[in-house]
Amino acid sequence: MKRFLPLLAALAPVPAFAHAFLKSAEPRVGAVVATPPAQLLLTYTEELAVPFCTVTVAGPNGAQVQAAKPQPVPGHENELAVKVRITAPGKYVVTWHALSQDTHKTQGRYSFTLSP
Repeated sequence: MKRFLPLLAALAPVPAFAHAFLKSAEPRVGAVVATPPAQLLLTYTEELAVPFCTVTVAGPNGAQVQAAKPQPVPGHENELAVKVRITAPGKYVVTWHALSQDTHKTQGRYSFTLSP
C-alpha cells in the first residue's frame, strides 16, 4: 500500500484556479447612452481583492476622466463600483485590472458612447 500512496496523491483532484474576467458592465459594453453615468458597475466571474483592482477611463479626446477608486459592492464580492465624472459626448474607453481572491491577475478594456 505504501508504494501506491504517491500514485494516489498524484491522482487526487487539484482545485481549479479561475480568473476574474469581466462578465458584464453598466453602462454595457458597446452601449450608446443618452445620460452621462454617475458610476460604472463592473461585474466579474470571480470574487475580487478590491484594494488591488484599478479602473481608468479615457474620454473622447484620449484624456483621462476623473474616476474614483473602485469600491466593493456590499453583498456582491465579484462587483466593483466606480464613480466617474463624464460630461462631454463621445466614446469612452474603460480599462480595468482585476485581482481575484486567489491572486490571479486579469485585465481588459471596453468602450461605451455618450450620445450628444
